[in-house]
Amino acid sequence: MTTAGGAGPSINQLEQLFDSLSTAEITKFTRAIESDRNAPRLPLPHDQILQILRPRLASLKPERYPTPMRQFCTPFEDLLQSDMPSETSIRIGRPSLVPIWKVVCESASGDFHKACKDLEAAAEINHRENIYRAERILWAEAATCIEQQLAVSEQGVKQERALATHLGSRVHMKPFAAVARILRVAEPVTEMRLRFPSAPIRSLSNSDLVWLREKFLEVSHEKPGYETDFMSAVLARLLRPSELFKVIRVLSSKADDRSLGSTNLASAGDMVIDMLAEIVTKIEDGIRQGNDEHQILQLARWYASEFVRITRELNIRKDGPWGERLLGTRRRVSQAIANTMFGASPERVTEALPQPPKAPMGRGAVVPPLFAVPFDGDRVLGAEQAAEAIAEMASIAHILAAQSSATKAVVEIKKKLNQVGRAGVDSMAKLGMAEYENAQSHLMAIVRLLEIIDGPEDADLLRRRGMSALRAIEERG
Repeated sequence: MTTAGGAGPSINQLEQLFDSLSTAEITKFTRAIESDRNAPRLPLPHDQILQILRPRLASLKPERYPTPMRQFCTPFEDLLQSDMPSETSIRIGRPSLVPIWKVVCESASGDFHKACKDLEAAAEINHRENIYRAERILWAEAATCIEQQLAVSEQGVKQERALATHLGSRVHMKPFAAVARILRVAEPVTEMRLRFPSAPIRSLSNSDLVWLREKFLEVSHEKPGYETDFMSAVLARLLRPSELFKVIRVLSSKADDRSLGSTNLASAGDMVIDMLAEIVTKIEDGIRQGNDEHQILQLARWYASEFVRITRELNIRKDGPWGERLLGTRRRVSQAIANTMFGASPERVTEALPQPPKAPMGRGAVVPPLFAVPFDGDRVLGAEQAAEAIAEMASIAHILAAQSSATKAVVEIKKKLNQVGRAGVDSMAKLGMAEYENAQSHLMAIVRLLEIIDGPEDADLLRRRGMSALRAIEERG
């Protein structure tokens, strides 16, 4: 396969070439390709080359060539996600970008198009000051254009349909409006991104909180009504959504969420809880799709951590607006894991064990020793993984309001392990050296599962009894 017209280096050759380049060389080469794509001088397959480079660019994150569309997207870059987000999400789906940009380019003022040309000229010579000047005009004019389009669409159903048709789909209407609002606070958002250049922000220091407080107050004074949009940009840059509650705390003297509900910070807390609810939806979807226990556990662990951090940062009242929503998300998590992790998953642990007869055997029937059953290492490995997930989930069950179902699951598993373990050890008196290794494997598997689920006490007792029975087999052999 070749890059263009059946001639030139193959895709594999290009990948090998790019892999051999240093970070500085990749950055320089990418800038040259993007510059030529913007103003073509060479017959190159620009998009194909950039597609090959994308994995390297994602890890290196070099400074990208400032095209008009790229700079248009910069203020809301952190909010972008690959697919279309849920209705309540603050995210903006990448599929909406091209339709939005197309409508803006077709409808914006002459000042917008002049700013695009000025930006391209400044980018060509890498004149940073002129780039900044042009992009600020671009943001303001694009915001005005979108607002005008939205105002017309609100005049009636016909006008609304016309805008949806112009965008290509009604699903782009919400992100269209969201982009306009973010562009109205593009400058403070850009300052925030410069203040925190490494994304995601792992934690906010006291000096960070002071800076964000002053910037929020500046937005509130100069752009009243757009405080939520600034906070959404901050939230999207944080590793942990709960960190935003630190900002809320330093911005308000109000003691709890009921008092904060009447302030311009109310929607900031709502956004955090919406993101927490998205984690719950992922847990529910993962269970429905049959994801394994560790995937569910990872999400539940993240949820529990965020729940604790949120309630620690602020006095969240049970009857307050945030408190009610938080408890609602916790009820959903509790129900989801009660029905799966503490419902069906225990069977994954116990079904891997050698099973004693479920019904009384007939007179004269010979019951084979329990530990003579062939050992299935793969099933036992799956049982250990399920047990580890259940045990760790049980350790955070108090946060998830799932103590009852967790306790029931652990007790049932422990009871079954002890039953099988004792029966297996008792039946080892009938085994010879030919079954020694098989019996030892069963014994140690059950001991390990007991340790995972309930700690060392019962596991040590079973181990001692089992080792004594194994020695007896050796002596008989």
